[in-house]
Amino acid sequence: MKFNTILLSLAAVLMMLTSQVALASGGSSVALKHANIDVTDREQLLRGLIVFTDICMGCHSAKYVTFKGLMDYPELGISREMADELRGEKPLMSGLITDLSPEDATESYGKVPPDLSLIVPGRRGGADYVYSLLTGYAHDPEGKVPEGNYNLYFPGHSTAMPDPLGWLDHEPEDEAEIIQQANDVTAFLAFISDPHQNERRTMGKYVIGFLILLTLVLFLLKKEIWKDVH
Repeated sequence: MKFNTILLSLAAVLMMLTSQVALASGGSSVALKHANIDVTDREQLLRGLIVFTDICMGCHSAKYVTFKGLMDYPELGISREMADELRGEKPLMSGLITDLSPEDATESYGKVPPDLSLIVPGRRGGADYVYSLLTGYAHDPEGKVPEGNYNLYFPGHSTAMPDPLGWLDHEPEDEAEIIQQANDVTAFLAFISDPHQNERRTMGKYVIGFLILLTLVLFLLKKEIWKDVH
């Protein structure tokens, strides 16, 4: 009886581990690739911004980030001229909104593409999932999913998003550039999902340093107060 209980417990643990791997990869059993990003790297973030506005914004929006915000965040700090070039006729306080209407999106893709403002924290696997998705297009081994819509990392492997960076059947000499684009735009999306994260991390270092110093002072004070108590 005790042996059966142990076996059942082991089976339950294995099932939990299997489900966690699947969830971490966005519902796929394929292990996620690692995104090489740095949300403090201004050059990478700016390259990611260009990839987002030139490619992703053809279908997707990031409505919680404004063109004014792109100027104000020190990690980006784009010029007013660049902001004006990116926004066109849109107001400076407008979010990064695609020109694709919901009606046209539904007609073309069967659904409205999701807003990407919070896509990184909103997906299990975070930045790794986004990067893996962008570089996960392949040919359906069963031939059921249309070319350009089969993705190893998307739940069910069938996505309505056509291969945005041209990963499918790319030439070997283009691979490094596509990988960089995928990393760069993933870094940008990771940054805009929490634009004040770097500021908090810097502040956190000072707070931890202060607490360590305060702990040392209080420890020395305790020793001084209790030195004559036996």
